[in-house]
Amino acid sequence: MSQAPEYTKATKKPISLTDRIRGSIFLSRDFSILIFALIVVSLGFGLMGPLLPEFREILGISESTMGTLYALFAVAFVVAMPPSGYLVDRVGRKTMLVSGIVLFGFTTLALVFIRTPLEFAILRTLEGVGAAMTAPAAFALTVDLVPEHKRATALAATGTAELLGALAGPSVGGLVAGQFDFYYPFYVGAGAAFVCAAIVYMINEPKGTKMEERASLLTMFGAWKRNVEQNRKLVALTARGLVMGIVQGLFNLGLLWFWRDEIHMTLTEIGIAMSIGIAVMAIGSLPFGALSDKHGRVPFILVGGALMTGSLGLMAVADSVWQVFVLVAIQDFGASMSNPSVGALLADVMSKDERGRVMGAYQTVLGVGNIIGFTALGIIYDAISPEAPILLCTAALAVATTIIALFVKEPRRVPATTPAARA
Repeated sequence: MSQAPEYTKATKKPISLTDRIRGSIFLSRDFSILIFALIVVSLGFGLMGPLLPEFREILGISESTMGTLYALFAVAFVVAMPPSGYLVDRVGRKTMLVSGIVLFGFTTLALVFIRTPLEFAILRTLEGVGAAMTAPAAFALTVDLVPEHKRATALAATGTAELLGALAGPSVGGLVAGQFDFYYPFYVGAGAAFVCAAIVYMINEPKGTKMEERASLLTMFGAWKRNVEQNRKLVALTARGLVMGIVQGLFNLGLLWFWRDEIHMTLTEIGIAMSIGIAVMAIGSLPFGALSDKHGRVPFILVGGALMTGSLGLMAVADSVWQVFVLVAIQDFGASMSNPSVGALLADVMSKDERGRVMGAYQTVLGVGNIIGFTALGIIYDAISPEAPILLCTAALAVATTIIALFVKEPRRVPATTPAARA
């Protein structure tokens, strides 16, 4: 038997599929612009992936030196985050987001002309600064543009947009370089960034998001402390952020090395595994974000964390490519469950006029975790075993999930039918 159509109260007309979609993810004009811009800039980032091995040969440096130069991104990100978080609240979200994207465009274009490791190191540092400018700005602007009861859905939508760009970027970059010239993807990436900046500039930033008082540049952690005094959940979420930063630092390279050295996966198979993970997250993030808005944040963080922990632990005993593919799919399915809820929960415990600085503090802690993870990776991998980083990541994921289970209770929800929720 077919289901009866739903009707609006005001007009008594059937609710169309388009109206349902707009209502479920809150596709306002400004939020739609932001989504499109994130796809474009993520595509620009992804274009560079296939070119890095050949770029290392052009510079004439070893793999270890390339890794060290790449780590400069994380260092610059951490150092630049305090002033960036301050400026997001001081000069506005849109201004900082556009500035960071433009900086990325210029650094991408400059890659065409560099010929020495020092020049590459300078550009990697500037890219880290640009990322520090955009990360808290994009988060704060997303939260500002949507009502409270749509936060997880909105953050899932922005995450999905970035994943779609990242998924398409390597293929486009490899195709353009192969069909035309090695340096053409850098021109395409720079052009995409400048187009993206122009698109973001069209967003109407909500009023009341700029800091009025003339606070010190170094008040980021002061803002974090004030928000902690209002809501202790922020301490647990920040502690989880530190642990997850360490996991990311270990995971990003340690797992790839394990696949290559122990399972003897080809570069093509490694690329397929990474694409599977991105695709699963792109498909799952938006539905789970919507479910989080409806049913609460914490359950999805716990279930998603358990799936990530279990699948990563099993990765240490995997011995075939197909086992890796299945475990990666489960791993990123869990990530698609938990990530939108974590972002929404962070927004729930921050005051509106200090979101840039508080998110800056959180991102700084996350970046410190990245540096710890990258630093410890080589030592653990060489001194203990190839499985050791994976097992350490598994334990850290279990700790991060346990922190949420023990110290974070579900916040009081604002009903979607109230005026406050519809505002």
